[in-house]
Amino acid sequence: MQRFKIISLCFGLFIFNISIAQDCNKIPDSLKKYSYLELDAKIYNSSVRLQKHNAIYSRTHVLKAKKENNIEELTIGYNVMAEVENHPKQGLKYSDSAIYLAKKKIPRLLSYLYHTRADLYYNEKKLKKSLDYYLLAYKDSIFLSKKFRNIVHYRIGVIKDIQGKQEEALTIYKKCEEYANKYKLNNVAYLYGLSELYNKIGRIKLSEQYTRKGIALSKNNIDNLYYYPYFISNRGKNYYKRKQYQKAIIDLSKPLKTIQNDYSNYAENCYYIGECYKKLHQEKKAVEYFKKVDSIFTVNNDVYPLIISAYQHLIDYYKKNQDFKQAIYYSDQFIKADCVIDDNYKYITSKIAKTYDIQKVVSSKQAVITSLKKEKRNFVTAILLLFLGLFLVSNLWYINNKKKQTELLKQRELFNIFKLEREQQSLNQKINFSDKKTSLSNIDESVIAQILSSLEHFEKEQCYLHKEYTVEILATEFKTNSNYLSRIINEIKGASFTTYINVLRIEYILEKLETDKKFLNYTIQGLSEFSGYNSVQTFTRAFTLYTKMKPSEFLKELRARNIQN
Repeated sequence: MQRFKIISLCFGLFIFNISIAQDCNKIPDSLKKYSYLELDAKIYNSSVRLQKHNAIYSRTHVLKAKKENNIEELTIGYNVMAEVENHPKQGLKYSDSAIYLAKKKIPRLLSYLYHTRADLYYNEKKLKKSLDYYLLAYKDSIFLSKKFRNIVHYRIGVIKDIQGKQEEALTIYKKCEEYANKYKLNNVAYLYGLSELYNKIGRIKLSEQYTRKGIALSKNNIDNLYYYPYFISNRGKNYYKRKQYQKAIIDLSKPLKTIQNDYSNYAENCYYIGECYKKLHQEKKAVEYFKKVDSIFTVNNDVYPLIISAYQHLIDYYKKNQDFKQAIYYSDQFIKADCVIDDNYKYITSKIAKTYDIQKVVSSKQAVITSLKKEKRNFVTAILLLFLGLFLVSNLWYINNKKKQTELLKQRELFNIFKLEREQQSLNQKINFSDKKTSLSNIDESVIAQILSSLEHFEKEQCYLHKEYTVEILATEFKTNSNYLSRIINEIKGASFTTYINVLRIEYILEKLETDKKFLNYTIQGLSEFSGYNSVQTFTRAFTLYTKMKPSEFLKELRARNIQN
């Protein structure tokens, strides 16, 4: 029975998958009346290019063409599917189908199909293949519109620019602009290309001229609005070249939110902002933006030669601040980015002009690692010592554990002795009061009487709990001198001033522990502060000297007896 259920389930899933596949090859009822142009318009005129919807419209285009046996529309449909496909390999397969059909039946469409193919390779950074197909598209574009021919020519110029052939790119851009002006085509894209290229080769006046034209044509113009933030960015780059760094930061920062999905231009703006802050000696701000360049590289695994120098700034900053781990991290990132550049640009040229020496970066990283070796050795030594200590402690624990019971009995015995002695003594006996006045013969009797009276009041009012008392301060309060006071305490009380104060304080806290149970819950720190001590260490020494027990041991025994009672 169980086996039958499993077979039934599998068969059900098989039937379900077949129905799904059939649905994928079926034109949705809602789209059956749409023409080819209407289907394509749903894709190209949509303000939101959603992959799911685009795939439905482009697939419907192909299914409709197959049903009607319309080869031309089938070719166009496959090309549209290639354009909207998110997965590069699948996009190339659709492009293959379109080109195959065009070669067989409709060669006049090849230029348009080659352009799509070139775009696919361009998006994948396979720029050499992309250029080859743009050249093919340009060669066959005489059959198509002047506008399309100009667009293809411009794309060739873009790749020439990336190749480092700026003069060739400049010639192409100029021709594209002239052509657009002659036939009254939209020339904003060509203005942007020229403004950017002139900035790159250092002809700032011309770059500014084209940037101003571009801003005027794209601002508040819905057809050209896309280019507006890029012209503003380019104006910022021109300010940077003119060393007007504050203005540059403003213009480079404004478009960041708008172009955040265009990660390469976003990274370039961040790089230039970082450079501006560095020139203004605001290193932390600069590092913040150079880190953004790194985060974009980390996410997209893409970078180009200009902005890779952001890593050198990060390495230098962290080396200067002796944060060697960060310096090593960004050295690794620099090396990875260099590999990506080599990998991406090999599709364009075998030789890439670099403004940095990657071997120096590698050597610098090794130097940083070497500088960390001593620190690492010290760390390892510390760990070894720690383990050795743990080993010794574990051995000592066994020995100490055996002594624990003996020590506990000893503490109890000391506690009992102290309690017995304390019960048999008065406070005067504890402080060892004496009637001897032999060494006080040179002090007036009235002075002695006055000081003793003051001491009696001092003890009665528990003034000894004030933390700031010294023999000098107390003598001032008693209106006598510290020498008389010290001698009288020594002779009459039988103790030094410090011992006298300690005995009063410890006796006070002992009485509180015996008479008020809440004091049993106090920490050593709390008892110390309550009895007038500035530090736990001083309190502990005084307590131990007086009771022959540490306060922690005394409390432990007192708490245990309190529980038993």
